[in-house]
Amino acid sequence: MAREYKLVDSFVTLGAKPNERVQDPNIARWFKNPIPFSEMTIEKIVTDMEEAEIEMAILTANGAAMQRLVTAGPYRVGEEIDDEAFDAACRNIAEIRSRYPGRFHGCVAIDPTGLMKSVRQLERAVRNFEMLSCWIMPALVGLPPNHASYFPIYAKCIELGIPVRINLGVPGPLLPARSQQPIHLDEVLLAFPELTVVGTHVGHPWHLETVALLQKHANFYLMTAGWAPKHVPQEIWQFANSRGATKVMWASDFPLLTMQRCAKEGWNAPLKEDIKRRYLRDNALAVFKLMS
Repeated sequence: MAREYKLVDSFVTLGAKPNERVQDPNIARWFKNPIPFSEMTIEKIVTDMEEAEIEMAILTANGAAMQRLVTAGPYRVGEEIDDEAFDAACRNIAEIRSRYPGRFHGCVAIDPTGLMKSVRQLERAVRNFEMLSCWIMPALVGLPPNHASYFPIYAKCIELGIPVRINLGVPGPLLPARSQQPIHLDEVLLAFPELTVVGTHVGHPWHLETVALLQKHANFYLMTAGWAPKHVPQEIWQFANSRGATKVMWASDFPLLTMQRCAKEGWNAPLKEDIKRRYLRDNALAVFKLMS
């Protein structure tokens, strides 16, 4: 049936080329019929968006070097991110945006252990390719988000006026989980009160820490990407229905989860109707400064 409004998906990942990415075996075993990576084309994403009534999505520019992190060892301090691969991933998102005006916005994956090289990459991604946010997964980096190597990235995000998206909770790949415990962000949010931080994947099994941080820090937000909405902990919904109306947003984390499933369950989330619209659409527009 026709809806009053369409959704905004804040977490969609697309490699530089569909066949360049190999599904992590620890994640693949969760699904009976996983989507083959060879089918994860922009055309499929657009088709899925139409079927799920999603107006726009944020695509993450995830270069070949970042993809290799999934299969390397658990600690990668000093990992070199190739500039050519980095720029190619950003350029790919920019070209998609020009092909589908108004449908997509860009987010860029950053490895903070590159230090000033990473800072320059981030600035180039925003100024040259119009990326509107960046993404860091601490379990891939091998260091928690309050480690000093992240701080230049946070300062640059403030200077550029963009949010940083950070994974929380036990990761799907077989990587150490402790670096993604939400409480690490408390120090970050205290040190950088101007920084907009968006936690993703709810922070389970430490999701009560996530709720506490959402209540404490004005510029900390959460997206439920990577979690089918029916499995999101009730404490998250309770917070959204009360003090957190502007704090929680919907996202699929395609291709980890299908857009259709997440959209269907998102519409059925236990939220008040006005707050449900914020969750499914309005909060993402506001936090990521998207044009609708």
